[in-house]
Amino acid sequence: MAAPLRRILRNRFLIAGFLFVLWILFLDEYRWLGQAKVRREWRLLQKQKSYYDSSIRVMTLEKAALESDTLLLERLAREKYRMVKPGESVFWLLDTVQAP
Repeated sequence: MAAPLRRILRNRFLIAGFLFVLWILFLDEYRWLGQAKVRREWRLLQKQKSYYDSSIRVMTLEKAALESDTLLLERLAREKYRMVKPGESVFWLLDTVQAP
């Protein structure tokens, strides 16, 4: 049993190959664990890219709707930016319910 083990340990090509694999897996700049981290970050960035692409599509549609519909533009200006016409009085009602 000791003779085959001794013969394997004396094989310098096997030892060099084993050391090469260890170097690539754990010590190299592009090591296996580092590559796994890069792949995770890449997947996260792909998800963010798809989110932003869909947001851009939605905003483009909203922009086209605002450019073509003046009533929608006026409603948005009044609700979101609280704009009023000259000489117009605006009353703001609070929606909060007070507990007894």
